Amino acid sequence: MEKHLSLPLSEKDVRGLNTGDIVYLSGEIIQLLGPAHRRALEDKAAGRELPFDVENMAIYHCYTCLTGDEDHLRCEFLGASTSAGVNPYEPEFIRQFKVRAVIGKGGMDDNTLRAMKEVGCVYLAQIGGCCQLSSQAVQETKGTFWEDMAANFGVKMMFKDLGPLVVAMDANGNSQFETINQRAMKNKEEIIKRIDGE
Repeated sequence: MEKHLSLPLSEKDVRGLNTGDIVYLSGEIIQLLGPAHRRALEDKAAGRELPFDVENMAIYHCYTCLTGDEDHLRCEFLGASTSAGVNPYEPEFIRQFKVRAVIGKGGMDDNTLRAMKEVGCVYLAQIGGCCQLSSQAVQETKGTFWEDMAANFGVKMMFKDLGPLVVAMDANGNSQFETINQRAMKNKEEIIKRIDGE
């Protein structure tokens, strides 16, 4: 099923999504990679003010190419980053910040899936080869933060119909990655039996 959603998202919105659904997102989305997750959790624990609020919002595991100055930033290109590197931080980040959607590629682990089910959050996989479409969906680059983190700095962007994004991990505990892995292992066993029988 194809759905066009606008941020912020409610828990009801998110729990109504199922693996395999195609989503287009509009609204403010924040680029946030692994080291930025770690800093956010540390700063929150220390009571320090954070430069963003992602409650009921979406974060994007991606890298961007920005041009212009601080007052006139332009996103020339963005591409999804492999999400596995964020696995050590994502479960606690989801619980602490009540984020509703995580966008990236490659999927995430069972600990993250459990946090998503607990809080009401989905993993939206960017389809391979769609970086140009994602880049064109950027309406405005609102600003950056934590520039001292070099390539891992944060970016606030406004999107219109970012997608197509696939619901690959839903808020009901389902994961397309796990389903595909199980099918692959079953096929592997059958192939081995055929080879052994020849």
